[in-house]
Amino acid sequence: FEDRPGGDIVYALNTKKDVENLKNKPFVLKEKCMYRLQISFRVQHEIVSGLKFTNKVYKAGIRVAKEEEMLGSYAPQAEPYTITVPRRTWEETPSGWLARGGCKAESSFSDDDGVTHLAYSYAFEIKTDWK
Repeated sequence: FEDRPGGDIVYALNTKKDVENLKNKPFVLKEKCMYRLQISFRVQHEIVSGLKFTNKVYKAGIRVAKEEEMLGSYAPQAEPYTITVPRRTWEETPSGWLARGGCKAESSFSDDDGVTHLAYSYAFEIKTDWK
């Protein structure tokens, strides 16, 4: 986030319990705030070819956004890879009374072989302020 009081929001998704708890702890996005996602991950055994990040946002059960970003191919290594989405710009949170309120989202990381490496759900609220 560019101007979020308290700094960035960080989630560790190391266990199934961490992933499950994510959807029960909504975070707040201020209208028109600028944000990016930074993702760190390890590849352990085989090359991951054509890794893709997909994010779908729902408001009142209706899909209002779908974003897909091709992340590339990654070889196994001991050190984690770190990538930022979007890579060159910032995303802007929608604004206005229609945008405000609670949203649910589903994200996944899948590869060219059709393997889903991680899928998770989360919740957030769009408000006029950070509180």
